[in-house]
Amino acid sequence: MLAILLGLSWLVLTPVCVWLLFGRHRAASLRVLAGVTLTGLQAATMAYGFIEEPLTREAVLTPRPAARAGAPGALPVLPLPPGAAARPSAGDDCASRMLAPEAVRLSLRGRVLHGITLYWPASFAECDTAAVALHHDGGRLRLWLHEGTPSRHHEGLQTVPVHVNGGTASLDLRLTQPIRHHRRYVAINGHTGRRIPQRHRA
Repeated sequence: MLAILLGLSWLVLTPVCVWLLFGRHRAASLRVLAGVTLTGLQAATMAYGFIEEPLTREAVLTPRPAARAGAPGALPVLPLPPGAAARPSAGDDCASRMLAPEAVRLSLRGRVLHGITLYWPASFAECDTAAVALHHDGGRLRLWLHEGTPSRHHEGLQTVPVHVNGGTASLDLRLTQPIRHHRRYVAINGHTGRRIPQRHRA
């Protein structure tokens, strides 16, 4: 309110004071009055500026209370990068999606298969667990990999912890009953029927 009054005073009084100061045949008392008026306006404006500056600085430096997600004026929540500690669990707002493994590593002892490690590109909101099912016919290993709630149930479905390293997610499936005596094992994506490339140990 004070700023509006000062602005109106400048707007109204400045032309009058200039006319009194520089007009012809004006009395000396009127010129003094005009000069004092302009000086007073200037002093009042400077005082207001000194008072307002600390208040503005305090308002800028004081943190605002965090707004609830989705509330008007709330800032968008950025997704966590892959590998961040806080990741949704399979039952806690974890998006349901089929996963397409880009590589598989087989844990072999001779020709006996004891475990399988699956790798896929990590998402920004990677779940901390994934569901995996394995069906094998001879040396053909058909794998279904899913995050969240699977759209259909597969026999032998297991929930396994997910590990994230950089931009790659992985899980280790340990076989309770090892698969034996096959000369060659081929891993297949059960969702697409495509072969999953094998990753060998360095």
